[in-house]
Amino acid sequence: VGVGRAPAAAAAARLRARRRSPSDRFSEMLLRVEGWSEELDARHAAAAEAAAAPSRIERVLRGSIVGGRNEEVVAALRLCYTDYKPLRLMGDLIFSLMGKLMRKSGPS
Repeated sequence: VGVGRAPAAAAAARLRARRRSPSDRFSEMLLRVEGWSEELDARHAAAAEAAAAPSRIERVLRGSIVGGRNEEVVAALRLCYTDYKPLRLMGDLIFSLMGKLMRKSGPS
């Protein structure tokens, strides 16, 4: 009975996300990326102990966290995200990939 519920729930969540304004979605993404900072720091420390280099997407995520702390960068990215739909679509894709990375790796 519950087999079809997960895809339906995911589709409903995507629909709700589309209804929010691009500015609100950008703000939510910014908060989530900042929340990943502590977890990424712990992963980086564990990788350093294992002498493992961070992956390319982990470096992109780290850059996003640093950029998210700079008001001028945030203002420029917000403008691009809210005013240019092709850039918004790419921003959503990158954010989705980063979210998958954080979920896949799990807490350190």
